[in-house]
Amino acid sequence: MRKARGLEMFSLSDRGQARSENQDSILVDLSQALFILADGVGGGQGGRAASRLTVDTMAATLGRIHGEIRLTFLWNPKAIVAQLTRTLRDAAQAANRAVVDRAAADPDLAGMASTLVAGVVDGDRCVSISAGDSRIYRFRGGRLEQISQDHSLARSLIDQGFLSEDEGRAEKYRNVLTQAVGLQDNIDVSTYNFPMEIGDIVLACSDGLTNMVSDATITEVLAAPGSLQDKVEALVRLANEAGGRDNISVILASRTRQRTIFSRLLRQ
Repeated sequence: MRKARGLEMFSLSDRGQARSENQDSILVDLSQALFILADGVGGGQGGRAASRLTVDTMAATLGRIHGEIRLTFLWNPKAIVAQLTRTLRDAAQAANRAVVDRAAADPDLAGMASTLVAGVVDGDRCVSISAGDSRIYRFRGGRLEQISQDHSLARSLIDQGFLSEDEGRAEKYRNVLTQAVGLQDNIDVSTYNFPMEIGDIVLACSDGLTNMVSDATITEVLAAPGSLQDKVEALVRLANEAGGRDNISVILASRTRQRTIFSRLLRQ
């Protein structure tokens, strides 16, 4: 469990029951209220390399400039949100370039890519981005809400009216990604900016969780008494008990109390 004034975070990544290795990568940096989750695509060495490079490149890019953002925009929260959004998008673009270049340089890594969800909890808001089918949810007052949109062919066909949510044909298109880090020369991430009240929980996860555990069950786990660590471990356990057909990565972040102007100055 990682805690700071006003914020708790806990994360866990597991190989699952069916895969020989874990090709997910995660990072939680409480000092910057930052989380990053990447689910590697491409098999062999490629998926693992793509997710690790995605997380490392984003973390390095964000680490260089995040402090400057807080000092520059301390007194203007709206400006902070706009700048954080741009910064996350720029970091994703840097990660995309790194994955594309690595794949081009090494034939063994050709075709590698990674999903991505990343966010920063800044006071009473979470600013985040996504690419692929890893997800971001907000849990509030007993209700689980999916914040991110899936970048998959199935989602696109459903949105265009060619398929319905419960149509069997949709299943075979769910793993066909329309956006991912390394999929093409430029990445078009979706951006989100949503409020967080005290007691809210942000869930970031790979599809190894959501393909195995229903939203209703996830809601029950998040609503139950216990720490964030208890909840993360319960979600991973349930995904494994359901078959664990993929790697499972889960990050939870929760606001514990209102931050003051002084805690913001101290980045706590």
